[in-house]
Amino acid sequence: MSYLVLARKWRPKFFSEVSGQNHVVKALQNSLKQNKVHHAFLFAGTRGVGKTTIARLLAKALNCEQGVVSEPCGKCESCKAIDNGHFMDLIEVDAASQRGIDDTRDLLENTQYTPTTGRYKVYLIDEVHQLTKEAFNALLKTLEEPPPHMKFLLATTESEKIPITVLSRCLKFNLKKISEENISKRMTEICKEEGIEFEDKAIDMISQASDGSLRDGLSLLDQALAYEDYNLTANQVSTMLGTIDSNFALNILSAVLSQDKDGLMEALNTVDQLYPDYSDLLDTIASLTQSIAFYQVIGSSKNIDSNENNELINQLADEYSPEMIQLIYQMAITSKRDINIAPTTKEGFTMAILRMFAFQPSELKPINNPSKPSDKRPNNKSTIKTTSTTVKNEKKVTNDNEQKGKIFNPKQWTADVSKMNLKGTVKQLVSHCMFGDIKDQTLQLYLDPANEHHLIERAVISLNDYLLDYYQNITTVKIKVLKTNGTTLAKKKSEATEEQNIMNQSRIKSDPNLQEYMDMFDATIEDS
Repeated sequence: MSYLVLARKWRPKFFSEVSGQNHVVKALQNSLKQNKVHHAFLFAGTRGVGKTTIARLLAKALNCEQGVVSEPCGKCESCKAIDNGHFMDLIEVDAASQRGIDDTRDLLENTQYTPTTGRYKVYLIDEVHQLTKEAFNALLKTLEEPPPHMKFLLATTESEKIPITVLSRCLKFNLKKISEENISKRMTEICKEEGIEFEDKAIDMISQASDGSLRDGLSLLDQALAYEDYNLTANQVSTMLGTIDSNFALNILSAVLSQDKDGLMEALNTVDQLYPDYSDLLDTIASLTQSIAFYQVIGSSKNIDSNENNELINQLADEYSPEMIQLIYQMAITSKRDINIAPTTKEGFTMAILRMFAFQPSELKPINNPSKPSDKRPNNKSTIKTTSTTVKNEKKVTNDNEQKGKIFNPKQWTADVSKMNLKGTVKQLVSHCMFGDIKDQTLQLYLDPANEHHLIERAVISLNDYLLDYYQNITTVKIKVLKTNGTTLAKKKSEATEEQNIMNQSRIKSDPNLQEYMDMFDATIEDS
């Protein structure tokens, strides 16, 4: 007996076995339960996501000898015949090879005849978008007024090429790409049933390479089994796919961030000996920077291969600013666009890494006092919340012999804030802070609860460092979330803007030309 590939051998025979398309399966099963089945269905989606499989399952459910059921029995003669491809009343057509008007007319000539053995005569037209305009026109009339014993099941990867007149006569279901998790789960089940020894990481690598297509994943699994003699290991799968371990990419990224020339050269030479897919390697670096950024914002890592990698990801996230990580990520994805027009992909990749290494703004220094992102956002409760940061001894020693900033004057707080060279979240925070008190070289600021969303940890740390250098007589800064009636710089600017708007409206209303037009058209001015 000839070998049957895994994608065909393990094709779902029941709706319950379909992976990743619950939204489609649920809708079909509900219509089957109620015996309210439309005469024409269109299944759209990329390759290998289950379009033809679901269409065949629907044909089984319609013609099962137990009746129209939400789940075919799989045991009756009709179900078995459909599984084996011998059911006379299921006519499968490949529109890629039978796309002409004559083929369509020959097909439709038989629609007038009742089913031979089944309850319905089902036409399954695959890649329906490849039909010619004339063929679509021939199909259109039958789709509009089909015989009661007819069902049309259409499948396509490019639904935008189907005429709108045809689309309007079908129930359209968009099948989505299958998640890596679902693909890994299904392949794990198959490997256990086949008695295949495997490493979880090997399965995950194949799932990632399948790009949302379960059929592609099973084809890669077949290839890996032939390559490894039915023993799946991560190293062998990596060799087969032409990928390399993320540790190598992480070493390159770490050397770039730390400005380690020797480490970068060593990492690049090591990678070069593995003959990698440089485009894929650049994707891995981009994914790693995304994981670092995710940790900096959310406080946890994701999509990392190992605990060891997790630790290094977390370390890099604490040591380097989000701006630097975002810059590296942007360079990676931009270079991915340009790598194919380089003399070689290796040169394109190397230039991308050198660009990351060279174009790091001087102001984007590693964070001296790494602070793990908070797991929770500030809540909007009425309780007083205090954030305080104290100058470290090392900083005090450094500035003892240097001229620091001006002497703090409470009356000049708002004016000082307007002169401070701050940007982004730090500027927003200080502009909403009001002077509270100064005692024992401790500056107490108040922040209204309505503006508590500006109290971001990194912004607080940056503001603290800035104020300690800006004022001579300040060693500690504290910020309290407290309801006050004082005036902040932000409030002053808002009041000034409102006052200016009132003056502008007054000038407009007193304009003689405008008055003339108002009298002419009997018009009035509405206050905005």
